[in-house]
Amino acid sequence: MINDASPRYEPIDRQQVVLEPLDVEQLIPEDHAARSVWAILGKLDLSRFSGPVKSVEGHAGRNLWEPRLLIAIWIYAYSRGISSAREIERQCGHEPALRWLTGLKVVNHHTLSDFRVEHGEALQNLFVQVLAILQMEKLITLERVTVDGTKVRAAVNKKTFSRAHKIREHLKVARQHVEELQKQEAEQEKRTRGAAARRRAARERVERLEEALVEVERLQAEKKWEKEKPCQASTTDADAQFMRTSDHGLAPSYNVQLATDATHKLIVDVEVSKQPSDSLHLLPALERVRQRLGTYPQQAVADGDYTTREAVVGTCERGVDYYGSWGNPGGEQVGHGIRPDYRPNAFQYDEQCDEMICPEGRRLKPVSTQQRAGGLQIKIYGADRDDCRCCSKRQHCSPQNAMPKHGRTVSMRIEPDALRRYHAKMETASAKAIYKQRAPVAEFPNAWLKDKLRWVRLRCRGIVKAQTEALWTCLTYNLQRYFKLSAQPAV
Repeated sequence: MINDASPRYEPIDRQQVVLEPLDVEQLIPEDHAARSVWAILGKLDLSRFSGPVKSVEGHAGRNLWEPRLLIAIWIYAYSRGISSAREIERQCGHEPALRWLTGLKVVNHHTLSDFRVEHGEALQNLFVQVLAILQMEKLITLERVTVDGTKVRAAVNKKTFSRAHKIREHLKVARQHVEELQKQEAEQEKRTRGAAARRRAARERVERLEEALVEVERLQAEKKWEKEKPCQASTTDADAQFMRTSDHGLAPSYNVQLATDATHKLIVDVEVSKQPSDSLHLLPALERVRQRLGTYPQQAVADGDYTTREAVVGTCERGVDYYGSWGNPGGEQVGHGIRPDYRPNAFQYDEQCDEMICPEGRRLKPVSTQQRAGGLQIKIYGADRDDCRCCSKRQHCSPQNAMPKHGRTVSMRIEPDALRRYHAKMETASAKAIYKQRAPVAEFPNAWLKDKLRWVRLRCRGIVKAQTEALWTCLTYNLQRYFKLSAQPAV
């Protein structure tokens, strides 16, 4: 028997309104990461985030969001790779953990953005409090610390970079625009909200252009060679500099310096710099570690970019056992055309008389001594002019000065004792083994921040705000590691 009736399906009514009971505590499980963040923040002193409170009981005004809540939102958001305040606001309406944290309320993105950058000192204090907990639980030992840098792209476009003369032209136009707006304000009796916003935007543009002009003039003054290209600065973020990135590109970036404790790969210091080179950052990093944790690390390990004469001597003075690769310590420049058997290494030093003896047996006496950075001394020895004039080998020894007005000069480098001991130490097998462990420790937090937290580009502009943003990410990283090491759920 054939059934000609139509199939019957379950109806879907999307126009209905349903009132359902909701238990906020059941939105996330008991072992959820958001609960761990909320719990640990309850044990810390967050009073520095409050500041002057204008909204008080018995007076008009909107209630404030509790600093503990805003901190928890940002840490949880960074742990999920979210650094946009607008995205956090959108997810407050549906993401279970954010709904649990806010109690089903939605925090405005302006509030989140302002809070992220307005409490730099308080955030530094919070970072130190977390380090104190980690140190108290023996998760940070400072037996060995690695220092490494990573480039994080700035929130600017390459096209915003201009040279000094172009910035001055833009600044002139911007100032004229501000003056016109001020005249319009004087003529109008009523001030509209849109007009106030335009005036504020015009003033901020003038400030950014003035900062860019100061920065490009500073860079121009620090140039070593006149033939170098004219310096440029961004008109939206004057502190951003072009740097080589990990993908071998060249982009406006900041140099984020991380000091990592080798025991459990926890970050003990973070600093944002606008200097592309790492060579000047080792000793300041050790000083900040001492300020945060009360003592210098026993050992410090860094790559060749940090290993300079100043770094070796400075770590020795601070009682820090330093390990690092040493590229080319440098040497005397050899003149063009000098025969190999008449180069500086062919001259013999007479320690008893403090003289150099040339391959022809003539003596060079001390002429002058130059003091260089890091305790290096350059001692220059010179031959008698008549000895060189009558020498039959002067074409091999001084080919560019066939009839010299003075004798041949040779310099000798006198390295400080700390550097000599360092080179001897780095030749040992144990020192090489310690340095070999640098990369797994130093690169681990860099990879975590960029891969898991997706922190490859800054959201804020200016080095002060960039430093604050770096603290948020490193604080999140340390808490993630802490939860994992203490057998709590990872964020």
